[in-house]
Amino acid sequence: MDIRSVHLAPYQRRFAMVPHVETLGFVPHKREIVRRSFDTCNLSFILAGKGFYEYAGKALDVNAPCVLLQWPGAPMRYGPAETDEWAELYLIYPGDHFKMLRTSGVFDCGNPPVREIAGDISAAVSQLEGLSAAKQINADLIDMACWNLIVSSFGSDGAVPQERRILFKCREYLRRNLAGSFNAAAMAGGAGMSLSSLRRYWAKEHGPQTFGEYRDMLLLQDSCRLLVETALPVKEIAGRLGFSDAYYFSRRFHQLSGCTPTTYRRAHAVLP
Repeated sequence: MDIRSVHLAPYQRRFAMVPHVETLGFVPHKREIVRRSFDTCNLSFILAGKGFYEYAGKALDVNAPCVLLQWPGAPMRYGPAETDEWAELYLIYPGDHFKMLRTSGVFDCGNPPVREIAGDISAAVSQLEGLSAAKQINADLIDMACWNLIVSSFGSDGAVPQERRILFKCREYLRRNLAGSFNAAAMAGGAGMSLSSLRRYWAKEHGPQTFGEYRDMLLLQDSCRLLVETALPVKEIAGRLGFSDAYYFSRRFHQLSGCTPTTYRRAHAVLP
């Protein structure tokens, strides 16, 4: 997931079934502390990492996966822990949507403004990422995908088994480490369990697919999307995916796809 911000306010909508998103963005490695009040209604989905949220004299712990709420006129301070970072997907709605969002039940600022994510939102995140990166933006579809993400974060029964929560964290770890080697033991430690236990959990949902094979699948999907949906040079695509060496990226892409990035782009590009 590369850094991206999509401003949708200027786009005309055909439908009014769900609130209209003003801006959405992805920040995979956020390190800065936010100190301000907003004139908008925001939901920040913390997908990985940890930190703090200070509001009304109270300090709240932030541990992914969770959602942070910000609303008009409320001063707040939040961000990753010192020397740490987090992965964030944020949705910004106009301030005049405040009453609508509160009435809907998804924006309850009367409770602590840090809400644990109770559902598996990985599919909703992937859908939203794909729609926001498309060559032709469809604001109505993005509005609905954002609403789907919000609703999915509540889960079906208000609770998610610990096993699924751990797997969500691991998938996000692999997504943020597509280049080079990764430390499976460190990933297991970050999930609070032994590597052997994590592998048992993983096999229940992913079958024989290994951590490395899952990461290769993500790398190929993201690489292909950027090659066919953008005109970015291969070197820049490599950088967005975490590769400091474009040659090494091209070699890995060839290993996974059977052709070079340039050949794949020529065969499948949707750009004129």
